[in-house]
Amino acid sequence: MSSSGSCTGVGGHNHAQAMNRAEERASVETRQLIEWFEKSPVGSDIPLFSFCARRGEHMFIGRRDELDRLITHAETSADAPHRIILIEGPIGIGKTALVGEFLRSGPPQRTLFARPDEIATNIPLGGIRAIVEDLLHADLALLLAQRAPRALQRDVRDALSSSPTVLVIDDAHWLDDPAAELIEGLLADPTTTGLVLVLCFRTGTVPDTLLHAVARGGAQVHRIGLAPLADDEAADLLRQHGADDDALVELAGGNPLFLRLLADAARDAPARTDAREPLEIGDALRGEFSTLDAPALALLHALSLTPAVAPAALARLVRMDGTFSDGSPTDDALADAADRLARRGLIDADELRIVHPFIRAAAYRHMRAGARRRAHRLAAESASDLLERASHLQQLGSHLTEDEIQTIVDAAAIVTSTSPRSSIAMLMRTTRIPHRARDLGLARALLLDGRPVEAERVLREAHVSEQPTGEALSLLMQSLRIQGRPDEAFELARDIGAATLAPEVIVELATLAVMHDGDYEIDARAWLREDDERPGHATALAGLRALSHLRVGDLDRGREAYRIAKDGFETLTASELLPVLDVVTAMGWCAHFLADFDDGARLVERGIRLAESHGRFHVLPHLYLILAFLCIPLDRCAEAEELSELAIAASEKYNWPDAVPLALTASLVAAPGRVSAEEFATRHRRLVEAGLPQILWWRRVVRLFICRGSIVLGQPADLEALEIDRHDIFASQKHIGLGELAVARGDLDEALAHAEAAIEWGRRADHPSQIGHGTMFRAQLRVRQGRMADALADAREAADLFDRAGAVLYRRFAEAAIARFGAPTAEEDVPLDALTPREQDVAELVADGHTNRMIAERLHLSPRTVESHVARILQKTGLRSRAGIARHLDGTQPSVPPGRPAQ
Repeated sequence: MSSSGSCTGVGGHNHAQAMNRAEERASVETRQLIEWFEKSPVGSDIPLFSFCARRGEHMFIGRRDELDRLITHAETSADAPHRIILIEGPIGIGKTALVGEFLRSGPPQRTLFARPDEIATNIPLGGIRAIVEDLLHADLALLLAQRAPRALQRDVRDALSSSPTVLVIDDAHWLDDPAAELIEGLLADPTTTGLVLVLCFRTGTVPDTLLHAVARGGAQVHRIGLAPLADDEAADLLRQHGADDDALVELAGGNPLFLRLLADAARDAPARTDAREPLEIGDALRGEFSTLDAPALALLHALSLTPAVAPAALARLVRMDGTFSDGSPTDDALADAADRLARRGLIDADELRIVHPFIRAAAYRHMRAGARRRAHRLAAESASDLLERASHLQQLGSHLTEDEIQTIVDAAAIVTSTSPRSSIAMLMRTTRIPHRARDLGLARALLLDGRPVEAERVLREAHVSEQPTGEALSLLMQSLRIQGRPDEAFELARDIGAATLAPEVIVELATLAVMHDGDYEIDARAWLREDDERPGHATALAGLRALSHLRVGDLDRGREAYRIAKDGFETLTASELLPVLDVVTAMGWCAHFLADFDDGARLVERGIRLAESHGRFHVLPHLYLILAFLCIPLDRCAEAEELSELAIAASEKYNWPDAVPLALTASLVAAPGRVSAEEFATRHRRLVEAGLPQILWWRRVVRLFICRGSIVLGQPADLEALEIDRHDIFASQKHIGLGELAVARGDLDEALAHAEAAIEWGRRADHPSQIGHGTMFRAQLRVRQGRMADALADAREAADLFDRAGAVLYRRFAEAAIARFGAPTAEEDVPLDALTPREQDVAELVADGHTNRMIAERLHLSPRTVESHVARILQKTGLRSRAGIARHLDGTQPSVPPGRPAQ
């Protein structure tokens, strides 16, 4: 466990007053740190704190300038949302002592302290455990089991926002990945104001991701580099430790930790310092350990374990070493051994902890392998929670029992959703021993971490002599699907009878069949028992059945199945929805095909929240990109483009390349009316270069829009993409593409015929959005023919059709066309003074042509809040579109509410 905690001090340097005030609000571990700085008879964890034993006078040798800078940077307010202070230097140079003296100075803000350990525990957030528990008032194991990573970050951010806070993290280079990501998330978020972060790093170990987060969040950065002590300061420090030798000063090179070790060596065995050749700190520590008596060394070894051992268990660990003659060390015997270690400056005798992380790591490595295993097993028996117990047991390697492996598997299950990488690291320690539950947990974590190839290898190795079934088969099929190998996944389950298939396998098979154009019959009656208590699976199969009908152009059956599935998904709890999150993607496509944009977007947004919060990362690329397609007709094109980029980034991270060309297609579809011709051509080129996806019906979507983009740009087009099958869900769009091709060839009659065909398909399908697209295309053709009255009538009809379909963007395009064709809509003049001041602000920005995203940034609102404002404006005024708002604001001068200046 890391050494961490919190303290609240007062300004100034009145030491007694500061300590009294700090004691009242300090957490236990940081109070112990401060008390140790007060009471230690021998020095600090890096001995820039030195004490005069005769007078009891506190001495801080060197670093006074650095301390003053640290205090100034931490206390001086700045315009930036955060301040980050990076303290850098090599091992033993004095980073810990500097932050310790800073804590003793009594910062005026609430101050939280943490020190991660070099020896990994694989507990997510373990490096800042006490900070998180202190802020959220809950045990970390419980938080990890109940809260999602983003939710934890949000909770920590909210807790930090309650008052100005200083976070001090020593040895930040040992932070576990989830802890580092949480810190980086806080820094990247400019809304978390008033945060001061003091981070100590070894030279050259500050991660780029941290610096990128600082840049994104606009934090102010201060760097304090610690150089070696000057010779006179080094000599003073050496004298405080009972040595006075200029040769030792030269040999130590200004490193405080090395100075203290050399002083102890000179005091205890002067002959060892005769050779004046440069030494490594590790060599000096090994020499120090070799001079310890057996009881002291046994206690040092016990204190070196990570997570830290409870004091009550230390006697058992020391007795295990066999160094006490009667086999039962008394409290006095332990205290005597602790005092001897304290006199050497290795531990704090009062708090029974090693004073420096480097000494702790060296002492741990000094133990023999067998002794380490026995110590960890005993420590696990007295651990306070499951995660701590597993952290000790994972050090046993091939010496684990089956029950001990199960303990680690149970602990890994807690952290898998928060940090799959931590779960993987924990489980990989046990792989030398066969264990079926461990293999499933490891494969699941690997899939969530975007490593399907490794997951496949684990599952195949675990089932060399038998066919995988149940969850193992489902995971193996999923890993193959993610890798773009659906045929192999089908092969795995083809010879298995339907009656023996587990529900999760059935859903995976159905997903493969629908998403990959398979002809596998989807029949919930054959595959699900009547007494199945998992409604998520039945609902999922209904959604997949809907998509299977829509793919072949059967809109009536598809619409009915979608209605049933939609009702089912609305009643599913989070725990019921999680196992079938993949099917939310299918439901999103159904919603898009059936023009149920708003409800479809809400369902997919819920799926994204669950995927992000419960570690279902593998499904995120698909969820991001279908939400992008749904956002486009809702006039949320800026959000659609952001989602497209998120989908691309997630597909690269989680090894799902099929999502990239479809995400680029969404970006291309969102372009008209928003970007220049040059930018449209650039997006089209990116899409062509990305290649075609392996999923066949995705391939048809991408080919269709590549072809239509090529026609618009006057480039050679793949006309096979416009071939229309008998039951083609894309028939309307293909007719419009063929019409665009006819226009390019100068044949308006053929183009009109395709427009009529597109409209007719939409009518047969009872699809107002597709009728609207065909009608709008016909209006453009009639303009070319000079038939303005007919074009105007078509544009008005298209606007009404898009309004029925909830396609806000295309409604706006139709109204813009109406305005261009010379006849504004017949909306009566309406007063705008009924709007609230904020609604008037939004209305004026809408009239100026700003998108919802632009308005959100301008007014410091969320895009969803802006959408709500626009909806209320339309409702209050009786207007039907953003274009209507613009026309009325151009033609009227809305009154200004009393006390509010006109803009």
